[in-house]
Amino acid sequence: MTTHRREFIQQVMTTGAVASGAGLLAACASTASLHTSPAASVSGAGAALPAAVTPSAPPSAALPEWDMSWTAKLRKYRTAYDSPEIYSGVALAYANSATQGYKDAFGTSDDFTPVLILRHAASVMTLDDAMWDRMELGKSRSMKDPSSGEPARRNPFLTYTKGDKFSTVSAASSLSALMSQGAIVMACNYALRGVSSQLRQREPALSPEQALAEVHRHVIKGVYIMPNGVFAVAVAQDAGCNYMRVIA
Repeated sequence: MTTHRREFIQQVMTTGAVASGAGLLAACASTASLHTSPAASVSGAGAALPAAVTPSAPPSAALPEWDMSWTAKLRKYRTAYDSPEIYSGVALAYANSATQGYKDAFGTSDDFTPVLILRHAASVMTLDDAMWDRMELGKSRSMKDPSSGEPARRNPFLTYTKGDKFSTVSAASSLSALMSQGAIVMACNYALRGVSSQLRQREPALSPEQALAEVHRHVIKGVYIMPNGVFAVAVAQDAGCNYMRVIA
């Protein structure tokens, strides 16, 4: 290879590397601009460090069928408990334990909001006594009646009565008790559609739309139905909630 040819190739490679590097830097700068404050883009010595990323509330606009008003009810401290399974109501125990912890440590839990995301199989926990009886959910979900120990014909997580020796919730950890103290409870609409399909198997005269409407009608008052459970987890974190996965 002649000297001139070698110099030409080296010049091309150097020029290409510079152009490639410039493109990469431009791309990085473009991406970084999405995550830093305007002051952070100032070049040279003494440039400001990127501002800390802070959670922001989700967009305020929402379709009428999805009530997102719960985001405005979150207090200073908030934790989302993600429960895709019933696990005998462990999610309720988690929320109650955290609430009690705030009371013990700080003297009050008024600044704490537990957010219960009952999705997938756990979505039936958000249905009222009438639907549990109508669909015999205690039998299909192997859940005992809190009083008798027989397959539950009512939602065993909704309330607690003194003397319920088969109950898996306490007076403080029932859904009613937690919601009365400000807990936010969400249900997954995908899962509720699955429940409506099971309802149609029992009551074939119902259309898919009618069955889903019936299931929605029997969701406990005050529970927020979200498009799906994964969305509920995401938007809770967008709103600044800590995240805890519920396990048995």
